[in-house]
Amino acid sequence: MTTRMTLSELHEKWPCKDFGTVVDVLAANYRSTEDLACWDRATVATRHIDRSQLIDDPDADDSWRKINSLRLEIRRQKSLPPLVLVHTLQAGGDDYLFLIDGFHRFNAAHLEEASQLSAWVAHIGCCDGPAPDMDQPRSHDPSR
Repeated sequence: MTTRMTLSELHEKWPCKDFGTVVDVLAANYRSTEDLACWDRATVATRHIDRSQLIDDPDADDSWRKINSLRLEIRRQKSLPPLVLVHTLQAGGDDYLFLIDGFHRFNAAHLEEASQLSAWVAHIGCCDGPAPDMDQPRSHDPSR
């Protein structure tokens, strides 16, 4: 059985530049905090990541610049920071990964046909969350 970590523990070992945003999304969309021990570091198949998160705006110049720069990094075989994903199971038992952070990295990898990416994956529904988590005091600064 895999020992799962909290998002805070992951962030302490491998800092995430958008940690505050990830915490906000967890609270708003998943009723969870960074203290729920439901996280794994993993290599994920890009085909399992929600396709609705692919860029569809040809006029998003800043995003395209970032994506194209990351594509070059992928071609140079540079490792990219991990994506931040939430895992759920779909009907039929198929894995489904929803992107919380890493939009540009995911799009660059998709365009470069990279089959796998490094990620932090939250298994919120698989670890009795978020209900037990919401009953616990929050460890992060409430002013965030």
